[in-house]
Amino acid sequence: MMENLKIAIIGSGESSMLAAASFGTVYPVIVFDPDSSKKASFEQRGIAFTDHAEDLADAGILLITGPKRPVYTLDALARQCTIVGQHMKKGAVLIFEAPVYPGTTEEVFIPLLEQHSGFTSGKEFFVGFVPSRWQPGDTQGKVAKMRKVIAGQSGPVIDYIADLFTPIHDGGIYKAKSIRVAEAAQLLEIAQKEVNVALMNEVALTLNQQGIDTQDVLETANTKRGFIKFDPDLLGDHPVSWQGMGELWCKGEQKGRQVAQRIIKKLIQNEVVIHEARITVLGVTKQDSTGGSPESGVLELVSELQEYGMEVQVADARLELGRTESVGGVLLTRQEELLPAVSVILAVPHEAYRKAGWKLFEHLLTDTEAYVFDVKSTLERNEKPEKVTLWRM
Repeated sequence: MMENLKIAIIGSGESSMLAAASFGTVYPVIVFDPDSSKKASFEQRGIAFTDHAEDLADAGILLITGPKRPVYTLDALARQCTIVGQHMKKGAVLIFEAPVYPGTTEEVFIPLLEQHSGFTSGKEFFVGFVPSRWQPGDTQGKVAKMRKVIAGQSGPVIDYIADLFTPIHDGGIYKAKSIRVAEAAQLLEIAQKEVNVALMNEVALTLNQQGIDTQDVLETANTKRGFIKFDPDLLGDHPVSWQGMGELWCKGEQKGRQVAQRIIKKLIQNEVVIHEARITVLGVTKQDSTGGSPESGVLELVSELQEYGMEVQVADARLELGRTESVGGVLLTRQEELLPAVSVILAVPHEAYRKAGWKLFEHLLTDTEAYVFDVKSTLERNEKPEKVTLWRM
């Protein structure tokens, strides 16, 4: 049934990259986005890319992806449905992943697809919904361990989608009662995580004011049976609200500025002359991102430090090989070109930084007393060099 199947993935975000890498181990895959500037990042990973909508006519499966967090507007997804509807072939199966308000797939997307294709849903094309559960490890061609939720407009469609995902998900398949149930479940998953991370962010900032290490508190609380351990993510992107029929939006919490102000305060308390100081920020791209997208909190952090008059150097291990000169409007410096600084902020602990540990800082700090801010508490405290003052957020 899946022989000679071709999958077209609509969109060029992080989820598209992860989905293409996983599906590509089993099926022929092509990624479509009208923005041709995204082509290089996919092709360097061996993933076929096209900016020609006509190529969608060859696909039996069209997977419309979205971000893991609800930041897509209804208009953006509607434009994708318009393009897909104009070029999909009869008999195609369309699967939506983007987080949307319950009912959006059936009340908004299907009518748009019918309007622009001239086909009848359930007879000449078929629709399903699957909450996005791609993991960064999937880019290595590994079979996903997480259980996959699927939904469809009929029993045969559900069975077909289950057969599609089974080879790349050995965590099992869960068939939701309806598309609306799957849509609502995805929003609940997102809300539960974001609320808990937001809570831990506030806890971390409060404990930091009192000189209490957040990880010490979490390890202690985790001894209680049933305790759910969420880590702070002070520099991550976190939506705090969604409104309207499928229209989801994101409002920044400006945690990056708060972290920067805490750092400035600590340095001033230790008699560092801020307007004469050089500070290095390590890590600006999202830790689980395959496309090199920046953490908005880190961008805020850098901006705030610069507003205080500090000389800020920014480096990112994920972008070293690509010779990238800037990200999110922030100029990057290659690690070997970084000048010694009075302080280093480990903002995003990419794998290269974690492996290097404290050796990473040997040539990054000045010979005199220096300060390291470990935002995500990844450095081993008992291995800290004597001259370094360590602050964990």
